[in-house]
Amino acid sequence: MRSLLPLATALALFLLLFAAFRFTGLGALLALLASSLLYLGVASWQGRVLASGPSRAALERLAMREAWRRGGFLEPGHLSPFLSEEAARDLLEGLAARGLCRKEGEGYRF
Repeated sequence: MRSLLPLATALALFLLLFAAFRFTGLGALLALLASSLLYLGVASWQGRVLASGPSRAALERLAMREAWRRGGFLEPGHLSPFLSEEAARDLLEGLAARGLCRKEGEGYRF
């Protein structure tokens, strides 16, 4: 699934350039070369983006969405499919410090 975006961009560029060179042999060669370079560039960029993980804002949105699904009350364990218990607790404490939720016992009320 990680190679879908680079493959789609490379295919689009290949078809665009191949058609722009009026379907000649030289056009096919140039289009193949350019699309191969684009594939490698997009794959490298996508790898760096995915390796960095989700941003803090994305994790906060995830926590709020999960709290909404659970009726407004969320415990750090509810985020276990996405975060470790300690990271979830830090995230929820950060939300509580900003006034977006409040601590109630072991969980947090949104």
